[in-house]
Amino acid sequence: MTGAPTPDPNSFEPAVTLVAAELLGSIYYGIAGAHGANAEEAGFFRDRLLRADLRGHSTQGSALIPYHDEMIASGQMRFGVPLEVVSDAPGVAVVDAHFGVGEVVGTRCMGIAMDKAERTGIGCVTVRNSGDFAMASAYSLLALERGMVGIAMSNGKPVVAPWGGRDPLFCTNPISVAFPGGERFPLVIDMASSAFSMGDAIRTARDGKRLPFVGIVDRDGVYGDDPAPIVIDVNERESKLDGALLPLGPKGFCLLLIVELMCSALAGSAGSYNNDFEPTGERPWDHGQVFMAMSAEAFAGQAALRGSVDALIDRVEGSRPAPGQQAVRVPGRSAHEEEQRRTRDGVPVRDEELAQLCAVARRRGLAELVEMIQ
Repeated sequence: MTGAPTPDPNSFEPAVTLVAAELLGSIYYGIAGAHGANAEEAGFFRDRLLRADLRGHSTQGSALIPYHDEMIASGQMRFGVPLEVVSDAPGVAVVDAHFGVGEVVGTRCMGIAMDKAERTGIGCVTVRNSGDFAMASAYSLLALERGMVGIAMSNGKPVVAPWGGRDPLFCTNPISVAFPGGERFPLVIDMASSAFSMGDAIRTARDGKRLPFVGIVDRDGVYGDDPAPIVIDVNERESKLDGALLPLGPKGFCLLLIVELMCSALAGSAGSYNNDFEPTGERPWDHGQVFMAMSAEAFAGQAALRGSVDALIDRVEGSRPAPGQQAVRVPGRSAHEEEQRRTRDGVPVRDEELAQLCAVARRRGLAELVEMIQ
């Protein structure tokens, strides 16, 4: 007799529930309000997280809520904290965020950068003592609304080993660059500087899958593609690791170092490699961040820039795909299409992550909103 074929773990598809974008946003807004956020802060918190969900990055949206709720409840991120502009120049500002909530800090600091770019052509704001700001492109995309190029990056929790090493010294150091398109969609790059994001590694371990290529190192220093042995709690979005994530090879390590230096040495923050302690409300981790905006009018001009972006997209996507590939696609297309679809049809939320989100919402007095989820 022939036995049944061995199931392919990488074929596993999690159960999801569609949640209306407006309802999801109301839950985020309510959670922020329960923590003392004013209307503006709650709106920033909602909009940045919901944008991640809409663009297909729910590890930086709904899945992140339990972690952010815990950080805010413990005082590691705080609403109602004013930004302190440590130094100010026509095109540059250095800000101490005093451990404000990352979504609020990032929105305000990108606003400062854009205001400076309108006056000088380029605006750059570096930030120290910020909190986790979720999806990097939530901030670079803000620049597109004013016809500018946007750049955002952050360091933070040490979970990534240096290439060739085994000890976690760096954050995944996300970076996003966004260029406005003309008739086409915006070209938006949003990526971890590590081989994989923390959220993707946790989900892969939870689902019993393997990473597409080497991306983790275990406690013995062995490099591999199975994150399960190093993830202590697969149901926790920011689980502790018995090992570390890896950069994407030596060149990826260079990118990670660039983001680290921008967000630590340039910003005057402690650096991910010095966040080597258990954070508390009295001693939170220092997230360093950089927000940049560039005015199209100060460079090629609005029409020329947008036309060039469209031409690049057309040329790249019009090129021949390699054997086995259906098409060549540039960064930003999938997220743009997903955002349109999810805004209309709802956001698919993994059931286990939805249960965690609902638990937080009930704990914060939002049971009536939870009951509206079908």
